[in-house]
Amino acid sequence: MITRIGLLYPMTDPISPANWSGTPRGLAEGFTAQGIDVVPIPCRVPELVRLPLALLRRIRGISGTVAHREPFYARIRSLAIAAALRRAGQIDAVVAMGTDMYDLSQAMQGCSVPVATYDDGNFTLFLRYEDSDLRLSGFPTEAVESWAQRQAVACRRANVACVSTNWAKKSVVEDFGVPASRVCVVGMGHRPRSIPLKTRDWMAPRFLFVGVDWKRKNGEAVIKAFARVRERFPDATIDIVGDHPSVDQPGVTGHGFLPRENNNAQELLDRLFANATAFVLPSLFDPSPISYLEAASSGIPVIATTCGGAAELLQDAAISVDPYDQEAIVQAMFRVCDMDVARSMGARALIRSADSTWQAVSSRIVDSLLNTYVAQEADQVKLEKSLI
Repeated sequence: MITRIGLLYPMTDPISPANWSGTPRGLAEGFTAQGIDVVPIPCRVPELVRLPLALLRRIRGISGTVAHREPFYARIRSLAIAAALRRAGQIDAVVAMGTDMYDLSQAMQGCSVPVATYDDGNFTLFLRYEDSDLRLSGFPTEAVESWAQRQAVACRRANVACVSTNWAKKSVVEDFGVPASRVCVVGMGHRPRSIPLKTRDWMAPRFLFVGVDWKRKNGEAVIKAFARVRERFPDATIDIVGDHPSVDQPGVTGHGFLPRENNNAQELLDRLFANATAFVLPSLFDPSPISYLEAASSGIPVIATTCGGAAELLQDAAISVDPYDQEAIVQAMFRVCDMDVARSMGARALIRSADSTWQAVSSRIVDSLLNTYVAQEADQVKLEKSLI
């Protein structure tokens, strides 16, 4: 029985909506909805440690991301997490995320409860994609490989490694050497943006693009494709959200970055989802984008990418295209300009997204943890029988 769960994300405020696209916050809300008491496990590195590290980073000229994952800082962070776990008191299990930034074995010293990791992929896998976050950011390969090693150690240390897709599971099994029986696909969650379909005007195509990283999310290709769409459908429009450049093109409206922790920004995003007739995000790389699920939950069709695990989220309820094939993007956008096609696909996407709430994902994580209890009891019985 799990009634009190520790949620570990290596930040001062583990469940801030700003962390990992709101994933830790979503899981916390999902566990709470099941009646489970959530205990955030913070990572507070003492200022006396942070200041010298900041100075060292400046002297060596290394980026904050790389510096924050160096072995010494990772060890300090692990010790800080271990201290937070001791302060947490009695808990029944731990869900650990962001394991590239600390050593899970060190962090769990003195805490013997079952542990589940949760990831949408891993750095070994991401390095295989030319346009992944890691590649585009220009991080040294040897540094990224060391971060991946921490993830591997964490997955092997955990009682169960939970992942969002089968695409991610395959790598955890093959690259990290974790038995398939201990890797559980639990999906990705989202905050539903449910909009009654009868309130939507499907007559004129209205596309929506939501992507913080303009390059990786393939924003330029989408805008080029939209220009073609506009030639055939003069009333078509597209709203773009994220860290996008200024776009002076007929039918294009930019809204900039809309933070998850800003209520006014999210209300605007809700309205954009409510007015859109299709969502287009053929990213150059995407593990499991939450925005696909949000679009689906608002009842609109999704144009997805084949690069990463993203296509698994909605499966046949989305149109998945090769993001490097400009003509494929154009043809997909043409297809959802047909209001009957858009309405039908939106209805299917809405149904598909219903199983991807944070409560559903957290419930599957709890089930995977409970299964570890059963396995441990079975092993104990076998051990006792062998001693008779």
